[in-house]
Amino acid sequence: MQWVNTRFCVPHSRNNAITRAQLEDAGAHVVVVSDEGDVHMAVSKDRFRFIFFQGHPEYDTNSLLKEYKRELVRFTGGERSDYPPFPVAYFNPQARAILDEYRERLESAPFPEALLMDRLFNIWRDTSKSIINNWLGHMYQITNVDRRKPFMEGINPNDPLGILKNK
Repeated sequence: MQWVNTRFCVPHSRNNAITRAQLEDAGAHVVVVSDEGDVHMAVSKDRFRFIFFQGHPEYDTNSLLKEYKRELVRFTGGERSDYPPFPVAYFNPQARAILDEYRERLESAPFPEALLMDRLFNIWRDTSKSIINNWLGHMYQITNVDRRKPFMEGINPNDPLGILKNK
């Protein structure tokens, strides 16, 4: 988490329900939790080998738009009973206005994807890159070039980052 802001945003699935207790019971260490209590990121017991994301740091700018469009299609097709809410902190005011107008003409208008593309906020990209780059950097620094050996000489496999000594 080096060089990552204390508070950051990341797309998070509203349909994912793995709880903090379930992750901790499985031996994972929870690293990032939302204000609502949803776990975004947890790591394996050694804090290194596995990173578990419940959010979607890999999403590009239009991934949420595609998901929103999918949910609108589900709504118009009767697979979903409620009109999908806007993703948090994603559509700027102009995009919201375009989508409000689209809602009024839902049955007859094509989805205004082209009008929305320049009006989307991707506020998670830099944080996501930092987290992944930090992990890859540590991988490079402590794993062995010999693929048959997991770590370089002198690396404790139970504490590869050397941060659990006092825990």
